Amino acid sequence: MSNRSLSAPVYKTIVDEAAEGCLALSRNMKLSLRTLALVAASLATLPAFAQSAGLTLDEALTLAKTRNGDVRAAFLNAQAARSNLVVSKSAFLPTLTPSFEHSVGQSEFYTGAQKGRNDFNTTSALLDLGWRVLDSGARQNALKRAEFSLRASERTATQTLRQVLFTVHNRYYDALRATELLTVQSATLERAKVIRDQTEFRANPPIEDVPRKDVLQANADFQNARVGVLAAQSRVATALADFKAIVGWEDRETPSLAQPEPVQLPELNYSLEDAIARGLQQRPDLAAAQDRIEGQRIAVQDARLDSSVQYSLDASYRRAFAEDPFQRAALTFSASLPVYDGNRSKELVKFEQLTLESLRENFVQDQRAAISEIESAYRLYAQNRERFAAAQIALEAAELNFKAATDAQREGAGNVIEVLTAQVSLTTAASNLVEATYDMLIADAQLRLATGDPLPGEETR
Repeated sequence: MSNRSLSAPVYKTIVDEAAEGCLALSRNMKLSLRTLALVAASLATLPAFAQSAGLTLDEALTLAKTRNGDVRAAFLNAQAARSNLVVSKSAFLPTLTPSFEHSVGQSEFYTGAQKGRNDFNTTSALLDLGWRVLDSGARQNALKRAEFSLRASERTATQTLRQVLFTVHNRYYDALRATELLTVQSATLERAKVIRDQTEFRANPPIEDVPRKDVLQANADFQNARVGVLAAQSRVATALADFKAIVGWEDRETPSLAQPEPVQLPELNYSLEDAIARGLQQRPDLAAAQDRIEGQRIAVQDARLDSSVQYSLDASYRRAFAEDPFQRAALTFSASLPVYDGNRSKELVKFEQLTLESLRENFVQDQRAAISEIESAYRLYAQNRERFAAAQIALEAAELNFKAATDAQREGAGNVIEVLTAQVSLTTAASNLVEATYDMLIADAQLRLATGDPLPGEETR
């Protein structure tokens, strides 16, 4: 290889331009990650995105509450349970039923004393009043079951809403995360291109002070960066599709998302034991499970009631308004006892009792799962706070390292391997900061969900 070189001013100009290109990209990425405001720039490279201020998280939460099918179904179930409670209460009230009948026709007898054809035109009106004064407890049991069913449905609806809101947080941040990582990969691709071009220039005449193998390494790094950009673009598309599904986005145009301001989460001012105790007490899914247990306990009482003496006392009154008006008032007491029903009553009691035991066992396991979720969310909250702070420091260190490597190569004291290694560290640090930022934001919503605290956006339902 020749040792010929360009004149010092020309050579320095070429190398400086390449190095300054790398450093400019590094500075731009640093600004992006510190302000998290590069989403608009990256969205401009994707034709599916609308160029606007973007859909905010609050707007996304509102969309999910009004459009998400799971949320709508859960609250419709609660409304149905509320109507069922009204039905159960009505069993304790009297009933008043007026009726009217008017008949016009003809009858014909072919034999007997009434032989012949007769026309008729009759009108009758009835007024029936009924009231069950007391019974063996069936109405009361039905009312209690309806009350527990309503409470369980309402709490289930609240849990469903919170779960959906958390998923909106998760997918909203995942979409932004994917966009930020695309920005990182795009910056890596541009740096790799600058390094490849610089290395090729120095490996060819008239400089030739870099071995050809360095060109191969730089080109391989450039091609890998291209693959990274394509993978990041695919991840953006997938994340946005998942986001559209959870919020019920019906437009064909993919929404752009507004960038939140990343703020370090505050330290938790309560212990893990306090978090577990609070979560077990206030989580709506656990409260709904307890309501279902109580409702099933009433079902066991109903089954035992069906297998014993049943009685009722009913008051009734009928008034007829017709050609022959009359009225009738009665107080009726009835009682029954199933003597033989093919073991139906016995097995029904057994069935309801086993169902109750099953619900109790499920509740015990639900509590264990809740404790595990709370502990995991509590620890992740603290760990992600530390990750976010550490990732910021790591990015600053990687930027300084990359600048030192490019400066050394510019002065002839370094080689392409050192620059590429520094670039890998910089890309890793940038990606780690993106991951840590959005993991931290998600951790806040996850801890709220696990401990049963309201989530942002829930209060406007």
